[in-house]
Amino acid sequence: MKIGFVSTALAVLAAAACPARACTSWVILPEASRSGNMIIQKVLDNPYSPLDADFRVAPNGWRWLRIGRYGGPSVAINEKGVAITTNTGDHWSPAARKLDDERHWFDSFGLEWQVVKNCATAEEGVEALKNLARNGLFNYSRGRSNMGTNVLVADAKRAFALELATGYCEAAELTCGMHVIANAWRLPGGESISISSMTDTITNRTRDACARKALQEGMIDGKYTLRGCFAASRMVRGRKYAERYVFVPGSRKARNMSLLSGCFEIDAEFPACLSCAYTALGPPRHTVFLPIPMAVRQLPDKMRDGRWAQMAFDHQEAFGPEHGDLRKIVELEDRFLTEFAATREEARRLLKAGKKDEAVKLLNNTFERHYAEADAVLTELQRSAQAKR
Repeated sequence: MKIGFVSTALAVLAAAACPARACTSWVILPEASRSGNMIIQKVLDNPYSPLDADFRVAPNGWRWLRIGRYGGPSVAINEKGVAITTNTGDHWSPAARKLDDERHWFDSFGLEWQVVKNCATAEEGVEALKNLARNGLFNYSRGRSNMGTNVLVADAKRAFALELATGYCEAAELTCGMHVIANAWRLPGGESISISSMTDTITNRTRDACARKALQEGMIDGKYTLRGCFAASRMVRGRKYAERYVFVPGSRKARNMSLLSGCFEIDAEFPACLSCAYTALGPPRHTVFLPIPMAVRQLPDKMRDGRWAQMAFDHQEAFGPEHGDLRKIVELEDRFLTEFAATREEARRLLKAGKKDEAVKLLNNTFERHYAEADAVLTELQRSAQAKR
């Protein structure tokens, strides 16, 4: 498939958006998940920035959901059921970089845009990313440092891990169980250009291991669960290597903190309606993983203009990572999970009967009710935070 160049405006936007500094992502294959669906999730770590989310329509007419910052996707999924996450990877040698090259370069936002706008399968996404990277169209530099990128791409049946730098890309299909990535390259080939320090490598591989342990602790009957995924994203990172968990507490002045998490559950039968993005728009310990089925027409204004996430930031700054309100959040999520699972199966029955309009209405009604309940809880938490100041 052919991938065009980004416009100058898009290139400037992508270059301005720093990839995450300590993200953690994972993919769980269908045979390993309790629901039988592919799951792919990311926790975004970065300095504070406003957060938003919305549905968009690609030039070819495909709908896609973006969750992120600066108007770009930190995680994204399209109506074909193709989802993507990006993390920074190893520092790499500049030998392959063409400093005098005047072509537009894609940054991590650009990688995600190209896949969700153009690719109907995860395999197509892999080929598109190989084309971009190996032809020198992808680059990310921070100061004097050349940074590689880790990518996870999945659809309902197949998942892939990729590692990219300017002029370089390796990919591997993930064939069983679960795979975690942080900010270290792991595929064969990267050793030829990687110059990451021993400390960086050990730190990132340790975070892989801690995330894996957290996910395993949430298993039920030998299967990974959505509840376990949410819980893993909330395990607070400690100083010891054995405590390098996913969640980084912070504030709007922090150099690095966990900003959001998107957990995609991809439906194999009706991906354009029944795939779901469980979205924590804001620090995951201070907000609700809200189920957003792909059939939703558009997200509420508070999620699109940044106000939704601000409530979570306010709560974190007032109460810190260890707070009594998390139990209330988890209880609400558990009810949402139960209700959404029932709604999805009723919608599936309607879709099989050819009643798409009824299925879409049912899914939208359930989302609107869940959003209203979550908004009420977060508004209450924000009021508590404001009263504490």
